[in-house]
Amino acid sequence: MKSTILPRLPHTLLAAVALSTLPFAALAQQTGKGNWEVMLGAGGLFQPEYEGSDEYEVSPLPLLMVNYRDLVFLRGPVLGANVFTLKGPQPGDELQIGPLVRYSMGRDQDDSDDLRGMGDIDGGFEVGGFIAYSTGPWSAGLTMFRDVSDAHDGLTMELSAGHRMSLGPKLMLRSEVSATWADDDYTQSFFGVTGMQSARSGMRQYAAEGGFKDAGITLDLDYRLTESWGITGRLGYKRMLGDAADSPLVKDRGSEDQFSTGLFVSYKF
Repeated sequence: MKSTILPRLPHTLLAAVALSTLPFAALAQQTGKGNWEVMLGAGGLFQPEYEGSDEYEVSPLPLLMVNYRDLVFLRGPVLGANVFTLKGPQPGDELQIGPLVRYSMGRDQDDSDDLRGMGDIDGGFEVGGFIAYSTGPWSAGLTMFRDVSDAHDGLTMELSAGHRMSLGPKLMLRSEVSATWADDDYTQSFFGVTGMQSARSGMRQYAAEGGFKDAGITLDLDYRLTESWGITGRLGYKRMLGDAADSPLVKDRGSEDQFSTGLFVSYKF
């Protein structure tokens, strides 16, 4: 594996388990010497208390990555498979397509004082898929997830583009820009305020519709201490968009500007 660390995920999911920060668009770059690749690690992420919050906290996070022959992979709570791979004319040029299954932890109203009265959003399973293309240091892709356990009944899609640059024999800089679209069910579940929620929380009632909910950029700096041990630092910024940005949870009690930073240590088997 050439890199480690977390992708941008909702706060409660990050607090449960960490993933590789590599977008699924970069899965084609994950090749190893043997059949199995395993990476374990831990660290901490300074991030908003919930998506859209202007209050921050430090979350301790474990890291788990497993890859079998570049066919089946586990990235924390995300299980997937590369069922179709098309190699290009140049080494490293690949198109990959496959299914994904993810467990989402939902959202707890105890995560923040600003969520009191909003109730909990249950955790549940989401199914979807990805299309990923990589060429040299560049990657791009699309991932999609739909809730299948009546947690929020929503659909999300994320577009991403990434680049990696070697800054030395042990130092790698990775950057990624991304944008996330969500349907009406997802946006209403996480950013809408029903009449009952308004009465309990004191926020104005709000009906949220689907659309692009955020766009952002992340920068990760990887340093290889040894062949097995590595350290990664992260900086991230996300801007809330559309009906998500206009939600009372964001506009009245939170912020459209979302920042994150973290430090992680990993061990590769």
